Amino acid sequence: MCESGARLKFVKVHLDTRTVEESEFIQKDYGFFGGRGLVAKLLTEYCDPNCDPLGSDNPLIFTTGYFAGTALSSSGRLSVGAKSPLTGTIKESNAGGTFARRMVEQGLKVVMFLGQASDWTIVHVDDQGSFEFLDASEYKGMWNYPFHEAMVERYGDKVACASVGPVGEKLGRIGAIAVNEQGTNYPCRLCARGGMGAVMGSKKVKAFVMDRPEKPFRIKLDPDAAAEFRELNKVVTGAIRANPLTGQAMPLYGSAAGVDTTGKMGALPYKNFSGEFTPDWERLGTKMWRNRLLQHGGDGTIPCQAGCVVRCSNDFHGDDGEHLSSGIEYETVALMGPNLGIFDPQAVAALDRVCDDSGMDSIDAGNALAVMMDQGVLEFGDADGALEMLKSVVDDASEFGPTLRDGCAAVADRLSVLDQDGPVRVAVSKNQAFAAYDPRILRGYGLTWERGPQGADHTAGSAATYLKDMTPVQQADYSLAMNCSCDCCMCLFPWAAVTYNPEAKAALARMAGILAGMEEGPGPDMWLQNGMEILELEYAFNAKAGIDHDGDLFYGGKRNFMYNVPAQATKAAYWSIQDGEPPEAGGPAVDPSKVAQEAGENAGKTGEES
Repeated sequence: MCESGARLKFVKVHLDTRTVEESEFIQKDYGFFGGRGLVAKLLTEYCDPNCDPLGSDNPLIFTTGYFAGTALSSSGRLSVGAKSPLTGTIKESNAGGTFARRMVEQGLKVVMFLGQASDWTIVHVDDQGSFEFLDASEYKGMWNYPFHEAMVERYGDKVACASVGPVGEKLGRIGAIAVNEQGTNYPCRLCARGGMGAVMGSKKVKAFVMDRPEKPFRIKLDPDAAAEFRELNKVVTGAIRANPLTGQAMPLYGSAAGVDTTGKMGALPYKNFSGEFTPDWERLGTKMWRNRLLQHGGDGTIPCQAGCVVRCSNDFHGDDGEHLSSGIEYETVALMGPNLGIFDPQAVAALDRVCDDSGMDSIDAGNALAVMMDQGVLEFGDADGALEMLKSVVDDASEFGPTLRDGCAAVADRLSVLDQDGPVRVAVSKNQAFAAYDPRILRGYGLTWERGPQGADHTAGSAATYLKDMTPVQQADYSLAMNCSCDCCMCLFPWAAVTYNPEAKAALARMAGILAGMEEGPGPDMWLQNGMEILELEYAFNAKAGIDHDGDLFYGGKRNFMYNVPAQATKAAYWSIQDGEPPEAGGPAVDPSKVAQEAGENAGKTGEES
């Protein structure tokens, strides 16, 4: 059904010889894989699982989702993958922004960086599609915001840029890759998890930069297929807009709307996941957050990528009315806010800015600061101290900076938490820090974080309550598999809206079939099958790397506080996947789907009040 003609390319960039090898990308060789699926397949083929993650044998893969270049909402996400220097596992990290769309416009499906450059380099693709290697020595040490400004000045405001800040340059294991956001060009969309910035830094690639091509590549379908695709896309878009979260709450508040949901449930982390209900969580709730955004000229309805109907990104201005930070997500609000005992929106935005600017995962950094506070290095609520501590990551002579840029587990090791008596208060799995959901409440997250091949992945926990017809291992793999397919296709938020709507879920599957040239099908069950195939590849990679998932436990093993310290909401600790069947008692205090629906229904009313 796809028209014949030019096809997307698979490009291998050999950094040591500064040469480029191009071939045609054949999608049928990879089934319905895009994004995370392609990363899993390509790392299986090109990466030795036992390689040094920061060595020359670890390939760094940039790729787009299965639907990239189509009109499907939020399908323009970038996936970056490699063996993780943080977890030692296979890793894919993804972000919105301009980059994936630009890859398609340049006719690129996969760009794989091989070897290591001898000097700091910018890899640039010009408006004719030609790759060139530029000296980046003058930009070494530059933070992401001024670097992206320099790229806009050099190449114009249509440039797409993926860069590392000083944390990635210094091979910090929570180093991120910063991508500029559509419209604002702020470097606020980060492939943050798992240390992909450190891998890029190990290759001495300061940035991968692309001009808008003179003749953009377009994905073409024959007329009948294109007409069917458009009609099905209307069904999918309708489901996204009709969903209370993606159609009402998030367009007003962004993903920070999650504070209301987890705050009511008792799942919002407070003072290093203490398990206590967060007192007065409304201080960072949706109404306060939106009011504060608008108060000083900010905006809360920005699409981070072209064509997204959710429009959940934001532009936060400080008290002086000037831009402070953008793209502030729920995870950052929660982990740099209540988890540190901080309830000032401006303080949270300032912490987020340092993470984006230095190129660092705010999830791992937030948890690391919480451990420092728990250990008395800082005091809970000390926003100024937290800010200075984050800034110290670029100072090799500072007391904690070099440790902090290696993540929460490294900080816990440095403070000898395992040598102390009592529960181990460190929210980490496979060396990667927890996302902002207490697994004693939303236990599906705990299952996926224990068992998941990529550690405590913030997007892997969509089966957030017990599924009675599944064993714990089955539930974990179900949730992980659906997340794998999500990361092949689109952003997590519209994905949830689509897959919870039977008609839209089937429509999306058929859209995938149209792109594959199928006359009919596949059925909606293909998403689970597709995800399971990816999951099997990831588990197999990890097994070859010597990682055994049969004994998965959180940091510190059974001494971890999640297994021993009950949460107020459930009056129960987290039961391990190793413990077999879960106890009957102890469900979430509030049904998360009900809270999300209420948030959506109240969105219009609250918006009017603001």
